[in-house]
Amino acid sequence: MNYPVPINETERLAALHELKIVDTESTPELDAIVRVAAAIFEAPIAYISFVDQDTQWFKAMLGLDESQTHRDFAFCSYAIVTDKTLIIEDTTQDERFCNNPFVTQSPWIRFYAGVPLSLDGETNIGTLCVLDTKPRIATEAQLNQLEQLQNVVVGLIRAHATAIKAKAAERYARQRGKLLSQAERLSGIGAWSLDTNRLETKWSPQVFHIHELTGPQPPSLDEALAFYPEHERARLAQKIDMCIEHGISYEIECDIVTAKGNKRRVRSTGETEHGHDGTKFLIGIIEDITDQYEQEQNLWLAANLDSLTGVANRHCFHREIEKRISTESVENNQLALLMIDLDHFKDINDNLGHLAGDHVLRTVAQRIQQSISHNAFCARLGGDEFAVLLSMAPNTYSAEELATELMEKINLPIKYEQHEIRVGASIGIASHEARTATEDELFLKSDLALYHVKQNGRGNVKSYEPAITDAYEDKWRSILLVRSAITEARLEPYYQPIIDLKTQEIRGVEALARIRNSDGTVSGTADFWYVFCEPQCAREIDEVMLDLALRDIAHWKQSGLDIDFVSVNASSACIQSDAYADRVLAGLAEHGLSPSDLKIEVVESVFLGNESVDVRNVLERLSAAGIRIALDDFGTGFASLSHLRDYPIDCIKIDKSFVCGLGQNSSNTAIVQALVGLGRSLNLEVIAEGIETKGELDFVSALGSQFGQGYLFSRPMDRQSLVRFVTDMTPFKTVEGNLSI
Repeated sequence: MNYPVPINETERLAALHELKIVDTESTPELDAIVRVAAAIFEAPIAYISFVDQDTQWFKAMLGLDESQTHRDFAFCSYAIVTDKTLIIEDTTQDERFCNNPFVTQSPWIRFYAGVPLSLDGETNIGTLCVLDTKPRIATEAQLNQLEQLQNVVVGLIRAHATAIKAKAAERYARQRGKLLSQAERLSGIGAWSLDTNRLETKWSPQVFHIHELTGPQPPSLDEALAFYPEHERARLAQKIDMCIEHGISYEIECDIVTAKGNKRRVRSTGETEHGHDGTKFLIGIIEDITDQYEQEQNLWLAANLDSLTGVANRHCFHREIEKRISTESVENNQLALLMIDLDHFKDINDNLGHLAGDHVLRTVAQRIQQSISHNAFCARLGGDEFAVLLSMAPNTYSAEELATELMEKINLPIKYEQHEIRVGASIGIASHEARTATEDELFLKSDLALYHVKQNGRGNVKSYEPAITDAYEDKWRSILLVRSAITEARLEPYYQPIIDLKTQEIRGVEALARIRNSDGTVSGTADFWYVFCEPQCAREIDEVMLDLALRDIAHWKQSGLDIDFVSVNASSACIQSDAYADRVLAGLAEHGLSPSDLKIEVVESVFLGNESVDVRNVLERLSAAGIRIALDDFGTGFASLSHLRDYPIDCIKIDKSFVCGLGQNSSNTAIVQALVGLGRSLNLEVIAEGIETKGELDFVSALGSQFGQGYLFSRPMDRQSLVRFVTDMTPFKTVEGNLSI
């Protein structure tokens, strides 16, 4: 015997056997509780078990094939010896279970959470358990809900015990002629009888109590039926007639309205009995199951409805999709899934508080419900994400039309206290013929369409099309390429010289991200540009490039190489965080560098949006430390002049799109001249990017640009090639109309 035994094992087994519950069929109520427990933990396995002398027997289960196991291997053998929830976060790390066959082989249990079941608070007869095939840490909310379900299971077991006692009472009463008094004494369940000839009733005191009626005279049959609402009355009357005429016993659950006007739920049974003189009686019991019924209803609500908004939850929505795929395919209809994401909802919570956010969610849910027709189904999937499932006959109201209408309704102002809140929405749509649709496909395609909207400015509607998948796959290929390159140290800087146009000498270099592939080829940013739209990836690239560039410039300076500074690019994901400034300053100190040895380049898009204040703070901190800030691709963004005024900018880099064709395109010439003049008037360094021809060089020099950068001077190169390039070079000179070194 390799399991602990409770000190009251004898009494525990006696209590279990007295219930007569072992080896009985499960019930819908217990099956529902098991499903709810599994859903709460998002786990594949859950069960209600009773632990007998040598065997653990499963009363209700989900995710298991066996109906019982030997007690040696039962996790619940340990749960019943405690009065608290037993939690095993990783069975392989627990010496009690690491060699258990259910851990080392199928079903490969790694996580267990079980609460003991006791009718008296001292004798644990079984458990309610949730299991998973991966290790995990249960949340406090999940454990609280599991303990609430524990109370419900105990209540149902008590009801089972009560029913067993009640049936025994009926048999005993028929034998002894004491049906009514025995039912009262045993369980508080009321007993009644009806003389079918004279239609006279007899009620036990508990029946009077259930109906909140004072005795001693019981009502007539018609008066008794009047306690039931009309639709319930007809059902019960039919059962009574069938029992009287054909001897068919019945059990029925109905609502009643008591003599005091209170609504209650009762369970009533009836069967025929004959007296000594041949008189036919109808006898039965009635039980007030209001509390149990309300618990079951609350369980259903918890399992199917979102508690905040009152619309369906994710679990219920999945079932609805499954149902519609099977039913709508018969009518050859289409299904459309609208995935709705509220734009910038986090700002509402941050600025006005979570109560305001909850009010917005409830209002949006109400507006969606009011806007959809009977053939649509709405749910809140979680957070600020809603979904609408729409069934459509061919050539009828389209999903795009509904989505546009929903956006208009959601965009209307929402009043909260003294505030008027406006929230937008992005909607992705996936449509499919019901007969060929799958739930996974609808979710995937609508998610991809929604992602496309969010990546392209939000506040719009987009239906799925194959090109979205292509773009998504390209993005993930780029992400995998970059992450593997970082892990394997294959992400490295290539340096492009920045030339002083007066002296024709190198002043500095710009570090550009490149990936050295396993076959020896080198990938430029054009091969993985998607990753710069993903904040985490962009941040990782920036951090690696900063560290490598500081390492290289430090080495060059120690070697006496004539390079004044290195310039690195900083994405919006980095430049919004003080942690980036900490990293920059720590890197300079680590390599013994001066702040003037580093220039940080940003593009104008980092100044837009709600994080602009954070960006300003970071740039001002870096500038105050002596690091120069360059505004890259100047002239292609928004509100450039205000950026020069409001942010600590030391240098502007004229975008290569303006430099290209100088001397041939009069508009570009005028723009570059204006930008150079602006920079000089503000005492800013001006760097012309993308110089590729002698003519372009002559023009930017003539227009007053101090520095230049482009393929005319050099393509980006690795650090070894740059050292050779700088060591071997002389100032750039013009020879027969061409540049040479």
